[in-house]
Amino acid sequence: MPQISISLPSHLTTQHRRIVLKYFEKTQRLSPQEWKAALQAFDMLKKGTIEIGRRRMSFQQFYDRYVDYQYADGFIAQLIDLEDFERGAETLQQKTAFDMLAMLEREGFYNENLTSCEYLAAYCLYWWTSFAKGYRFEISIFRDLKASDIKFVAHDLRKRAERRSPYDLVVLRQVGDIKNTTYFLHSAHALPLNRDFYITRLYHSQRRRYLTVVFMTKAAWQKLNGEVESASLETAASFFPQPVQIVFEGQDFVIVPFDLWKENIKQRQQ
Repeated sequence: MPQISISLPSHLTTQHRRIVLKYFEKTQRLSPQEWKAALQAFDMLKKGTIEIGRRRMSFQQFYDRYVDYQYADGFIAQLIDLEDFERGAETLQQKTAFDMLAMLEREGFYNENLTSCEYLAAYCLYWWTSFAKGYRFEISIFRDLKASDIKFVAHDLRKRAERRSPYDLVVLRQVGDIKNTTYFLHSAHALPLNRDFYITRLYHSQRRRYLTVVFMTKAAWQKLNGEVESASLETAASFFPQPVQIVFEGQDFVIVPFDLWKENIKQRQQ
């Protein structure tokens, strides 16, 4: 077996390292502020490097080669074909994560004698979990739209190239993405926010649960309806079912409940 060594990015702070390990070891749940720091940390970690013999690659290249190419296509295919989607999707996600971590250990990428290997394992687990949860949510949205008789055009999730397309779906000539939570707003990958709408989940602190919402440009909403209340991202859910307008990164956006958005879409399509 070739010699393996791992190097972390020099700008990864002590706080970022602590949060990465807390996420990986699951000792406690991360707070909202810790999650924002975790997003930064895992973005930084993509520039970490692993040397396998004479071959050197970044954490991101390692993930693409050893995780994404090995597990993604099969996971998506099985996910789409599930009959009991909610129960089966969670089981499939956990099984694949277990298989992935077992592969890292079997191939020598995660063991007690390899310095910083826990950060590589945490990086792979984080991005796999984000991938799996994201596509679980996306497929559930596609199923919901079809059941609601909403006309839309979407990329083909079974094809790797289409999964990496600039947007996920088109409705009434508006292009949109589907994101599992609004944490995507705090990720460098999401900027600039140039889609007409984002179907996502917003945490309702009073109800203590996530609500499916549509986060859209003010112009896109005005084409459907136009009436809004002003709020912040943190307080928006308390105004539902009334649409609310917020300012984020200097842009005006409107957040509406998913069901209300569908009602407006159906009226326009009919």
